[in-house]
Amino acid sequence: MSSRTDRGVHALCSSAHVDLEHAGGLTYHPAHLTVGYNRYFAEAELDVRVQSVHIVPETFHARFSAKSRTYLYRLAVRNPDAPPINGNSSWMVEIPFLEWNRCHFIQKVDKFDVSLLKAAAALFPGTKDFRTFMGNKAKLPPDISTVKEMYRLDITPGTPLLGAEYSSCCSYYTFWDITCQARSFLYRQVRRMVGALISVAVGHISIEEIRYMLESPSKNSWNSRINVVPPYGLYLVGVEYDPLEIVMPQEISEQDQKRNTALLGQVE
Repeated sequence: MSSRTDRGVHALCSSAHVDLEHAGGLTYHPAHLTVGYNRYFAEAELDVRVQSVHIVPETFHARFSAKSRTYLYRLAVRNPDAPPINGNSSWMVEIPFLEWNRCHFIQKVDKFDVSLLKAAAALFPGTKDFRTFMGNKAKLPPDISTVKEMYRLDITPGTPLLGAEYSSCCSYYTFWDITCQARSFLYRQVRRMVGALISVAVGHISIEEIRYMLESPSKNSWNSRINVVPPYGLYLVGVEYDPLEIVMPQEISEQDQKRNTALLGQVE
């Protein structure tokens, strides 16, 4: 697999490679594999679909050949003019049914300053040591590099999965999409970054405290006032490759193609 997501994280488009050997010494046809896999997933009632299959060079690796990975975090903030929430559990009723465990809803905040959210997000792109934003995990290799290049971190207006005409409580919220792209990410890095951005927007921490966490990379620099956002708002939306790395050389012999067949499956 190209990416290993935490439990509860969604994947709209991932990729994988496998080596296949045909019993008759032939090459599997990509279209037949696509149909066969999807028939199996449908019959097994699994929420997986193969979008496409390609024959790729032997040098291709779904994980290590990836040039970048793009993640989306979906966020919904309750509007100040929405009806007041009564009791401790009524907010659960006012989450649109299709959004349950698909978007992070922020219910009770005195303010949510989008300008601060965007200003804090602007600190992350570039090559930096993100050690402060790496989650603790016992099995992480001790020599792991925490220096990553963040290609982009964008804040854009989002939308509910269905409009307000189908779920009136959608109008109680303003939806936001937080999109980030890098070649790779540290353990729980995206969820911790989003949690830090939200903390700035609601006034729990300052932009300067974000800057400190980036400029003083250490697990001890993490601000305890930040809440790590839940996994269900996070989506792997794409894994990007150099097109030249997934194209078979024109001169490859038929015998080599039979012997060195690999499968790249786009999986949703």
